[in-house]
Amino acid sequence: MATGMEGSPVRTEGACVRKRLALGMAAMLACAGALHAAAAADLAVSVTGLKDASGRVAVAVFSGGDGFPKDDAKAPHRAMVPIDPATRAARTVFKGLPPGDYAVAAFHDDNNSGRLETNFFGVPKKGYGFSNNARPAMRAPRFDEARFSLPEHGADIAIELAY
Repeated sequence: MATGMEGSPVRTEGACVRKRLALGMAAMLACAGALHAAAAADLAVSVTGLKDASGRVAVAVFSGGDGFPKDDAKAPHRAMVPIDPATRAARTVFKGLPPGDYAVAAFHDDNNSGRLETNFFGVPKKGYGFSNNARPAMRAPRFDEARFSLPEHGADIAIELAY
């Protein structure tokens, strides 16, 4: 800043421009944050068909085919969900997901191992299921078979486990 005749600060035109730019950028960032928050959706996942209420239900939400359905470490959203003993069902909500295409894999972790154990042939020993209740014969479903679109207003999906 420059000083006036009596030593008081005088704004230069460059300082005014910088201040306007800073205020404009702050307003744009605030608007972008509001738009981002408005574009977040909630996904409610209900899992039914559990044979008993032991353990928990592992739920993994995949945003692409990488890792689906076997490598839940590649799922950006995961949860271990308690089972309601009265209904032998589990429900969880994943909050703030960007709208888009997803697929969900779930299994009944009856022994709390955190793993979906399989037999010698690779067939799961625990109850398992997928979004769209995809159940191809003799293999795990592909992402496209279990894929669904999550709209901006959110969605509620149901998965029935198979044993």
